[in-house]
Amino acid sequence: MGKIKSAIITAILLAAIVVLGFFVTVSYTVPKSNGVDRYNSFISSIHLGADLTGEATAVIYPEGVISVTDYKEGLPAKPEEGEDKYADKLEKYNKYINKYTQCGSVYVEKDLLEDEEKDLAESVKKDAAVLSSRFDKKGYSSYSVSVQDDYTIRIAVPTNFSYSAYKNLNASARSTETNKISRTIQYLTTTGELSVSSEKHNIPTKDNAADYFKSFTKYSAAKNYAVKINLTKEGKAGIYKLTSDMVADSETALNFYVGDTQILSLNNISEAIKSSFYIQVNNEALAEDYAIILNSAAKGETLSLNYGTSDDLTINYASAALGDNAAIYLFVSLLVLAVGAIVYSIVRYRKLGLVNAIMILIYSLAMMTAILLIEIQLTVTGAFMIILGLALLCGSNFVAFEAIRGETKRGKTMHAAIKSGYRSRLTAILDLHVIMIIVSLMTTLICMFTCAGEIFACAFIFFIASFSSYILYWFTRFMWYVLSSPAKDKFAFCGFKREVPLDD
Repeated sequence: MGKIKSAIITAILLAAIVVLGFFVTVSYTVPKSNGVDRYNSFISSIHLGADLTGEATAVIYPEGVISVTDYKEGLPAKPEEGEDKYADKLEKYNKYINKYTQCGSVYVEKDLLEDEEKDLAESVKKDAAVLSSRFDKKGYSSYSVSVQDDYTIRIAVPTNFSYSAYKNLNASARSTETNKISRTIQYLTTTGELSVSSEKHNIPTKDNAADYFKSFTKYSAAKNYAVKINLTKEGKAGIYKLTSDMVADSETALNFYVGDTQILSLNNISEAIKSSFYIQVNNEALAEDYAIILNSAAKGETLSLNYGTSDDLTINYASAALGDNAAIYLFVSLLVLAVGAIVYSIVRYRKLGLVNAIMILIYSLAMMTAILLIEIQLTVTGAFMIILGLALLCGSNFVAFEAIRGETKRGKTMHAAIKSGYRSRLTAILDLHVIMIIVSLMTTLICMFTCAGEIFACAFIFFIASFSSYILYWFTRFMWYVLSSPAKDKFAFCGFKREVPLDD
């Protein structure tokens, strides 16, 4: 390859790295927006786990259980003798204090505690197990559903904030995530059984609505989102009969309820439905929430108590367990490791180290871009997977470089040393990458169906990292060829020394 071609390829590659690097790392206020609009870099827009941005927590109360604050706010003032309507006010006061009894940090209606048919504490415990099953389907990097004071349930989920949202640099992004959290908690704590009906028609009372439905699944394609309703054989016949009656009566809306809460509505029905169908929704998060609650209700996993989250739900946002600047520290740590790998490459292999440095930059930019586009939630463990991928890339290159160094010491020309060096290490490098890719892919697929949130995210990140490492391993060889072509002394370019045996 000539000097001109080498310079052109190198210039194009470096320009691409600089441009992509700018958008990946730099955030700035959009000109002529008076500081209102802001471009957030790829890094600041990546969604972060609870260890980096904290948790959103909510305590839900079953009907008849209230907090100390609510008890005090509802407590009538104790009347003093001689006041107007003293007897009425005293009766109201005594009725209120006799209605509740304090249990830890909550007040519980005495009638609920004295109900022999229902153990309130046991009911709350069972409901917590149902809710834990529902939240597990969300695939959070971490979450918890626990009983608190025997009579309340505490729910904690990751905020899913990006760094810009966490630091409130992007108000709309923060608002979007808080709305998602609130909506998810409200839907997944819905109480009641599954029912399907129109204004005039419903599934016959002799039938169990849950037997009509095989499953409810989230569907997304080309930014269109829906819930797919998969019908059983009985369901196809039942829904066909129901929608036939609706069409005959000029009804167009079929509604899905969990208890008294309408979850979904299929509108504009013009003909009877004979098979599984889709109901379109506004976004992916909604589709997921709807599918989870409908599946849970269809399986008979209902809550025994009503928690009233649609009326009054307070969500608190806690700071990251690792500190407010944990995301910055993590980024700096990754940057230091990358710079360290670049410096070592250059010191050890001179100009050839620049080739490996370019691969490190491309790898870093590719990982950040992929995590953003695929919307993987990044945790500290996920960052460790990125580091492992970087180690795999650099280690593979260093092994190849050392093999070539050994070939040059045997007196081979640079071209011959590169060819034989790469060939001698090909099997080991290929086997290592294939094993890493297969293991990470299998873990990703298994966790995709078991909803192990953080494990899924980390496995997926390492799959991308391993695949990128193998691609860049071969790209390293290509760039070595490109950059070393203009050099007259290829050995000096690599920092290698050729040892030519002397004739006796």
